[in-house]
Amino acid sequence: MEICLTNRNMIFILLIFGLTAHGMSSCPRGCSCYLDTKGRRVVQCKDGGMTGPLDLKGFGLDTEIIKITAPDDNTNLLTMSPAFQKYRNLEEIHITKSNIPQLGMHFFFGLNKLDVLNLAQNNITQPLDHNFRGLDKLKELYLDDNRIQSLPSGTFRFLHELKVLSIQRNRIKELANRIFLEIGKLKVLKLSGNNLRELNQEVFRDVQELRHLECRGCALEKLNKEIFGLLPDLAYLDVGDNDIKNIHSNDLRDLINLKVLKLDGNQLTALHDNIFLSQAMLKKINFARNHITKISTNAFVELYNLTELDLSENKLEKIHEGAFEPIKTSLETLILSGNQLKMHTLKELATMEALRDLKLARCGIMDTKIHMYPGNLQILDLSGNYISSLDAYFFPLSLKELDISNNRLRGIDEIDMKKLDDLRFLDLQRNPWSCDICFIVPLLERANRSATFSEIVCATPFTVKGKTLGMLEKSELTWCSAASHSTGNPDFFLVSGDGKIGIIAASMSVALLFLTIVAIIGALLYTRRHAANYYTHEDKLAMEGENIFETNHSPLFCDRELSFKFPLDAEKRISISTIEDIKKEHSITNGT
Repeated sequence: MEICLTNRNMIFILLIFGLTAHGMSSCPRGCSCYLDTKGRRVVQCKDGGMTGPLDLKGFGLDTEIIKITAPDDNTNLLTMSPAFQKYRNLEEIHITKSNIPQLGMHFFFGLNKLDVLNLAQNNITQPLDHNFRGLDKLKELYLDDNRIQSLPSGTFRFLHELKVLSIQRNRIKELANRIFLEIGKLKVLKLSGNNLRELNQEVFRDVQELRHLECRGCALEKLNKEIFGLLPDLAYLDVGDNDIKNIHSNDLRDLINLKVLKLDGNQLTALHDNIFLSQAMLKKINFARNHITKISTNAFVELYNLTELDLSENKLEKIHEGAFEPIKTSLETLILSGNQLKMHTLKELATMEALRDLKLARCGIMDTKIHMYPGNLQILDLSGNYISSLDAYFFPLSLKELDISNNRLRGIDEIDMKKLDDLRFLDLQRNPWSCDICFIVPLLERANRSATFSEIVCATPFTVKGKTLGMLEKSELTWCSAASHSTGNPDFFLVSGDGKIGIIAASMSVALLFLTIVAIIGALLYTRRHAANYYTHEDKLAMEGENIFETNHSPLFCDRELSFKFPLDAEKRISISTIEDIKKEHSITNGT
C-alpha cells in the first residue's frame, strides 16, 4: 500500500515527534511533563517523598510551570534554596504539601515572567518583604494553610502588580496597619479562617480598588461600616460563619456596587426594613444558618436585580405579607429549606413570576394539594417533608426537576405518574414504598425505564422488604398491605401478560368465596343446634313441673333447694290448674 504525505502533514508529525522527544529527554525522574491548554511546558512532581533542599535537576530551562506536591500519606520535607535563578521562563510556581518552614532571601529574584506563586499547605511562619523581592510582575500569591502568626507592615510592598492575595486558614490574630502598603492594585483579598475578631478600617486604606473580600470564620462580631466607606468598588463580600448578630439599615450604605453578599452561619435574628436601600446592583444574598424569625415587610425594597436568595436553616414560621413583593419580578432562585413555614406564607410564593428554582426541603409540609407553585417553576425540592400523597395536578407544567425523596409516600397513582414522566430529573428515594397491588403498580411498570424507578426500595410488605423494584417480579406482589385507597391499576391482573398472575388472582378469589360459604354454613348449623337444645330443655321443665304437684309439700315452703332445671321429657305437658283446683286438692289430701 502506497502512503502519500503532504509537506504540511510531514511538518506536523516532525513537530509532534520533536516535542515528545524533547519532553522525554528533559523530564525529571518521578515527574511528568506535558503541555497545558495554553501550550506551556509543565513539569509536575506529585508522588511525594522529596527531602532536603529544593533541587530542580533535570528540569528543562524552558519550563514554564512547576508543580510540586505530595499525597497526604507521603508528604515532602523540603527547604527552599536559590534554585530558580536560571529559570527565566517560569510563569507559575506551585509548591504545596512540602513542609517548607521559611522562604529564603531573594530566592525569586529575576523571575520577571512569574504570574502565580502558590506556597499553600506548608509550614511557613513568618514571610518578610525581602522574600518577594524581584517579583515585580507577580499577580497572584497564595499562602493558605500555613502557620503564619503575623504579617509586618509592608510585607508585600515589592509586589506592585499583585491582584490576588490569599492568606486563609493561618494563625493571624491581627492585621498590622499598612500591611498592604504599595499593593494598591489588589482586587481580591481572602482572609478566611484567621481569628481576627474585627477588621480595622486603617488596614484597607491602601487597597481601595478591592472588589472581592472574604473573611469567613474570622470570629467577627459586627460589620464595620467604616471599612465599606473605603471600598466603593466592592462587589463580593463573604463574612459567613462569624458571630454577627445584627445588620442595620445603614451598615451597607456605601457598598453601592455590591453584587454578592454572604452572611450565612451568623447570629442574625431578624431582617429589618430598608437594610438594602443602596444595593440596587445586588444579585445574590445568603442568609442561611442564622436564627432569623422575622422578615419585615420592607426588608427587600430596592432589590430590583436580586436573582438568588437563600434563607435556609433559620427559624422562620411566617414572612410578613408583601415582603417578597419588591423581588417577585427578578428572583429566580429561592431557598427556604429547614424552616417550618405556615401555609399562608407558602401560598404567597405563587406570585413569584420569575422564580425558576424553589427549595422547600425539611419545611414540615404535609400536603401538595395547594396552589403555591409559580407558573414558570422548573426546579422543585420537597425532600425531607411529611408528604404521604402526591397530586401532580398542582405542579406547574414548566416543571423539569422534582426531588420528593425522604417523605412518606407509599405509592403514586398512574394519573400522577403520567404527569411526571416528562421530568428530566426525579428523586423518589427514601420513601416507605408499599410494594403491593394498591400502591406500587405504576412505578413497577416503569422499573425498566431508568434507575429512578428500578432503585426504589420496598418497605412493606415484609415478604419483599429491602428489595428494589428492579429485582421485583409481578408475581411477588400481594394484596394491599393496609386499608387505603388504591393507587394501582384496578385491572392489573386482568390485563397482565403474565399468566401466573391471573391464576393466582382467580385462586385467591375462589378461596375467599369458599371461606365465606363455610362461614355461612357454620352459622346455620350452630343456629339449628341451639334451637334443638332449647326445645329439649323446655320438655324437661314440664316433667319437673308435674313432679312438683304430685308431692305433699308446697314448692314455696319445702325444705329442699328449689330447682329451676327444665325437664328433658319431651312427651309430657305441663298441666295448668286454677287456684281453686289446687285448694280443693289440698283439702282432700289432708282428709278434711
